[in-house]
Amino acid sequence: MEDPRPHHYLAVYGDPDAPGHVAVESGRYGHRNQPRSLAPGDMVLLYCTGTYREYPQSAPGIGIVTEVDWADRSFRYDYLPFREPAPLEALRFGFEPPDAWKLANIRFDTYWFFRISAESFRAIAQGARLGAPGGDAQGRLEP
Repeated sequence: MEDPRPHHYLAVYGDPDAPGHVAVESGRYGHRNQPRSLAPGDMVLLYCTGTYREYPQSAPGIGIVTEVDWADRSFRYDYLPFREPAPLEALRFGFEPPDAWKLANIRFDTYWFFRISAESFRAIAQGARLGAPGGDAQGRLEP
């Protein structure tokens, strides 16, 4: 059976000031459960927990995977912010049931990076507008 690209994932970010953590805007992420199928061009919905002060319990944007480091179990991505972060409730109601179940279990480290359906990803991405706050729909700053 064919597994079309791109694949879609959700990555969970905690407090960026905690040891070993990075900021969502950094364009990098690592997790011991990184799937072997992760590849450049895949898309990642970036979610921040309640301990992330700037974007608590919300998805501030998406990442497009640019590089995968298997030895380090990490990857790099181009960060595309939403104009307004998508709140947790939008994810809970927008996700397909299997993805919503995984989201409900992010308190377990196993679910800090997982694959989601294209439909779940699309539901959130279409409901949010890309572009930095104060910018237009393409992310350019307004005068």
